[in-house]
Amino acid sequence: MAGSLVVGFAVAGGSVVLAPAAASAATTSYSHAIYQITFSINCNDPSAACAAGGLGGEWGWVALLPNGTANAQVTGCGHQIGGGGPGLAGAGHQSLDGTWTYTTTPGPITPTDPNGEYLAIGGGGGGGGGGLIVPATYGHYTVTAMGLTGQIQVAP
Repeated sequence: MAGSLVVGFAVAGGSVVLAPAAASAATTSYSHAIYQITFSINCNDPSAACAAGGLGGEWGWVALLPNGTANAQVTGCGHQIGGGGPGLAGAGHQSLDGTWTYTTTPGPITPTDPNGEYLAIGGGGGGGGGGLIVPATYGHYTVTAMGLTGQIQVAP
């Protein structure tokens, strides 16, 4: 997992690439975060379409700060059916930095926001990148697609 970590979050309709966090990011105060997002996405059914990439899941927390930056903690775990070979199973964790912005365009299977606003979270550069798209309205959301089960909590 050197370089950047690709968070394959199907609820967002794609992947989000966030850069590994710098050591100074750990001292940031999250008391000023506009949003704190927790998510989980799991593929537990070996006969489902999601199992083509292996069973397992990803779980994370993201803080969105007023200056358009994001900090995330993401953990993933993969399980291969029938062995799969070395390096194809196990767990990993990374601290990640990125950017975010508001959008009115959801991802293909992003849960519907009751107010029609979404948060596009992505890796460095301008705008947020749109890799991880979640509802902007505070609340709890559940999605299922292609055998995946996802939970998203959007809080102040």
